Amino acid sequence: MSLVGTDRFTMAELCESFGISRKTGHKWKGRYEAQGMAGLEERSRAPKTVRGRTEAGVERLIVGEKRLHPTWGPKKIQRVLEVKHALERAPAVSTVGEVLKRHGLVQARKKRGGLFTVERGTLTKAERCNHVLGVDFKGWFTLGDGARCDPLTVSDLFSRYLLKAEAMPDMTVRWTQREFRSVFRRYGLPEIIRVDNGAPFASMGPAGLSRLSVWWIGLGIEVQFSRPGCPQDNGCHERMHRTMKTECCRPGSANRGAQQQRFERWRRVFNQERPHEGIGMRTPGEVYQPSARRLDERIKPDLYDAGVETRRVNQAGFISWQGNNCYVGESLIGAEVAVEQSPESGLLAVRYANVKLGWLESTPNARLRPPAYAARWESKACTAPQDQLTNESVTHVVG
Repeated sequence: MSLVGTDRFTMAELCESFGISRKTGHKWKGRYEAQGMAGLEERSRAPKTVRGRTEAGVERLIVGEKRLHPTWGPKKIQRVLEVKHALERAPAVSTVGEVLKRHGLVQARKKRGGLFTVERGTLTKAERCNHVLGVDFKGWFTLGDGARCDPLTVSDLFSRYLLKAEAMPDMTVRWTQREFRSVFRRYGLPEIIRVDNGAPFASMGPAGLSRLSVWWIGLGIEVQFSRPGCPQDNGCHERMHRTMKTECCRPGSANRGAQQQRFERWRRVFNQERPHEGIGMRTPGEVYQPSARRLDERIKPDLYDAGVETRRVNQAGFISWQGNNCYVGESLIGAEVAVEQSPESGLLAVRYANVKLGWLESTPNARLRPPAYAARWESKACTAPQDQLTNESVTHVVG
């Protein structure tokens, strides 16, 4: 503006020099002449009128309903506006959500990170009885005598039949395995068991396997893990938990024996009397049939093809390979694992049945590496001098 008042330059020359249009230059000149330096301050570019703005009265109704029902979300509040307050054109669900956010009445949920960096496969949809069993521990609660109760639940995801609801004293492998022996003896073996990534079903060890899941695989059962932090992967089982919690866990019974009797009464009603929408309003008892595969731990299924070299994991979690002790994990103690050497990298691929556990180096006291380790090893080995790729210096090259 100081240069404009000198008359040394034309407006066109000044605008070209500062890289703005003449229209913009004249706009700023007019503001300066009318208001002085105050006219050069930044102004809001927001529109003066907003088409479709939610009326203040409707906002007050939304905020009032949320404060009256803190657990209700935008969908329910929108429905209340239509029914209770008789609004002909209630705001969209997204608009209701934005109003709640603007007034600080909702908090963004933090999605929990996964417990394991293990690659999980796709989940199988149950197509027949005993095809997929859903297994979980419902959240623990306190009994009347002060003891803790951890309910173990097992259901058939096709028929919704609840095979087990057991008031467990804890969630250890020993107690859980004992209950599953009882389930398998009574109902037979399933094809697939679906579990979450918590103990005792999973671990932080190779492939996320625990001693319990290793035992299941050894019986010829496929184990599928849901995605970490995604209970919807076992949705119908979690829905059963909600009904169970409402009808027979609040409040807890006097002791574990009384709670177990309560579970059994409720399980009978759930299986034989309660219709389920997911199976055409039939009861689970009308649909479910026990498995023809019976439990016999003396018969070991063939986990590997003929000619595959295997090693038994000792009591310390090691296998012996070419005179070297290689650690593969305590969850696999007593199991037979397959060891196959990769012709590209020279590393040893280790798997249990069809589950990839990881890679081993042919060095003394080697530890199991994750499945992605082979690609990293090959990329580093390709850039290293050939005289470094000796048995003595492999650890240095990849380290």
